[in-house]
Order: sequence, then structure tokens, then C-alpha cells
Amino acid sequence: MNNKELLKLERIKRAKQILCEMFNVDEFYLENNTCRKRPVIDARRFLVYFMFNELKIPYNRIKDYIKGMHHATSIYLCRSFDDLTRYDKNYRNKYHEFFVLANDIEVLNTLLSIKKQQARFLDLELTELSNQIKEKRND
Repeated sequence: MNNKELLKLERIKRAKQILCEMFNVDEFYLENNTCRKRPVIDARRFLVYFMFNELKIPYNRIKDYIKGMHHATSIYLCRSFDDLTRYDKNYRNKYHEFFVLANDIEVLNTLLSIKKQQARFLDLELTELSNQIKEKRND
């Protein structure tokens, strides 16, 4: 599994945790398309919309992350999400709150990649200095 896939899985995991807290639902019901209670449906709708629009997971692949989810259900959830956010300000605000929390990891990953680049640069500098010291000793 490459880094991009690992990052995607980490983002989905983080999104599930946030949604479980926001809607006060059990992760089991969020991951399994078995419960039809309103908070679970809303949390799942947020998750499917996030996976499709932000993570670019196609409708027919969402079933890999939510057991029992058909592609038609994924399409329906995204369309109903669009309708709800168009007319319901509270719903739209709740999604924005979720979105900010779910993308917190993006900031951390960006910082991590910057630090890795800095570490590589420092490692190259140390190697160069070490080589220069060895050359001076040999002279």
C-alpha cells in the first residue's frame, strides 16, 4: 500500500471518529449500512459526501469503506446532501465544522512533509561536512 492510500485511510478513519462524536453514534453503525436512525443517516451522509467530493472515491468504491453500501445509495446520499445544504443553514454549518476538523490532519501531514524535506537537506549537509573533515585529515 502506497503513502497516498495510507493517507486516504487515515483521513477516513479521522472523519469517522469526528462524525461519531458530532452525531453521538457508534462507529459500527456508521461503517455498516444497517441502522436507519436519523443521526446515523446524517453521519453516514456526511461521510459519503466527504469521501466522494474530497477524497475522490468513486460511488462504486465507497462500498469498500461502508459495508452494505450500494453505489445507488451513495449517489442518493450525495444528492440529498446537496439539497439539504442548499436550504438548511444549520446543516451546512455542521458540515463546515466537520470539514475543518476532518482536514486538521492535512495541516499536520503538510508540516510532516516539510520536516522530512528539511531532515533530508540536513542529512546531505552533514554528509558533505563529514566528507570535508575526512579530506582535511587525509591531507
